[in-house]
Amino acid sequence: MPTRIIILGAGFGGLELATRLSSELADAVEVTLIDRSEEFIFGFSKLDVMFGRRTMDEVGLPYRSIAKPSVEFRQETILSIDPERKRVVTNAGTHEADILVIALGADLAPGATRACSRPATSTTPGRGPPPPGTSSPVSRAGPS
Repeated sequence: MPTRIIILGAGFGGLELATRLSSELADAVEVTLIDRSEEFIFGFSKLDVMFGRRTMDEVGLPYRSIAKPSVEFRQETILSIDPERKRVVTNAGTHEADILVIALGADLAPGATRACSRPATSTTPGRGPPPPGTSSPVSRAGPS
């Protein structure tokens, strides 16, 4: 009986693991790859979209087109994770596994990072940051 593996998140980590499991252990595993998105978009490609060089349709790689032996992709939204029972509840149902991999990546939360929750400061090269409590040498004036 194959080992049931659920990978949550189809970013770099989840895709790499699913690919390796498929190529090295395809006969011994059943991999379910779950992500809420329908496609992978490489981060730097977003710059091409921002500058009008490409469209989102051109930079996206649909997960369903990444066919790998022993890997099933499911576009679902994760509602809860029980790591001890290796159980995941999604908008489409409950999934249980022998091995549960959580590779959901990171969400930016600038307010939770002290350095991101205070005004930016600038330094003179080689002199280090201004002392605490002093004003920044950066002009805060907007466009004229």
